[in-house]
Amino acid sequence: MRGRGLGRGLGDIASRTEGPDLSSFVTEAEMPDSPRAAVLWMIFGSVCFGTMNALVKWTSDHADVWMIVMVRSAVIALAVGAFAASRGISLRVNGTKTMLLRCTVGLIAMIMYFTALGRIPIGQAVTLQYTGPLFVALLSGRILSERVSPGVAILVVTAFAGIVLIISPDMSSVEPDALLALGSGFFAALAYMYVRELRKTDSPATVVFWFAIFSVAGTIVQSAPDILSLDRTTIAALVGVGIGAGGGQVGITMAYHKANAAWVSAFSYLTVLVAAFWGYAYFEESLSTADLVGGILIVGSGIALVFLVPPDVSDSSSGDVT
Repeated sequence: MRGRGLGRGLGDIASRTEGPDLSSFVTEAEMPDSPRAAVLWMIFGSVCFGTMNALVKWTSDHADVWMIVMVRSAVIALAVGAFAASRGISLRVNGTKTMLLRCTVGLIAMIMYFTALGRIPIGQAVTLQYTGPLFVALLSGRILSERVSPGVAILVVTAFAGIVLIISPDMSSVEPDALLALGSGFFAALAYMYVRELRKTDSPATVVFWFAIFSVAGTIVQSAPDILSLDRTTIAALVGVGIGAGGGQVGITMAYHKANAAWVSAFSYLTVLVAAFWGYAYFEESLSTADLVGGILIVGSGIALVFLVPPDVSDSSSGDVT
């Protein structure tokens, strides 16, 4: 399946969870293979992402989701804009319609995810948001006319069994807040697909920059009335959300340029463990047996999916999904 079907997209899926991806600005000659360095960079990225999730949860008690999304996106837009200006990179949009669709579903995914982070345990929210690659596997055959193998289908079914355990552990009722996190994974999957289409027309910096600008524009009206009332600690935490997103993506980008993409992808799930640690250590959260079993099924299926369908190296273009 290499070079067709899901094999063309899993590298993008694992490397586009948060923040600006700088992979297109680094050459292979500058990045010799080094598995040990790849793991260290992936750990760095996972710590950044996990810490970002903890900051989102903490700030949800001091600012609403509109404010969190707005400041986070503003930090990313400034960083990418400055980087592009320093390198003379054009941020002109070519695929306007696809970019608009990508920004719309990406913003919906981010709002749903950040809302869920404030209401349910971090480990549970991150695990459900990491269903994005599995939704891609489920939807790609219909939307992109790509071939999905029986092995991939089995892994998707296994992962969704894990989802059921998390959102409806007693099989009689559904946790609505958990559905928000699951919904963010679904909309993130749609965003992945549009980003893959934008590879044909727009640079990674353009995709990241305009998604950030779109997110600022889409939330500034709701957040503007409360900007002046924020205290310094909350502002610092909000800026930290953006820095964590950017740092996480830099870590993952560097990891992908240091070792085999399929091998590195499996380590991206360290973010789930880091997030769960913050939930336990700082917020005194604990996961039920159903949550743990469901998480193992989801994460295990995601890792197996990466190795079953190795990503094509030529697919390492980028974009900020949520």
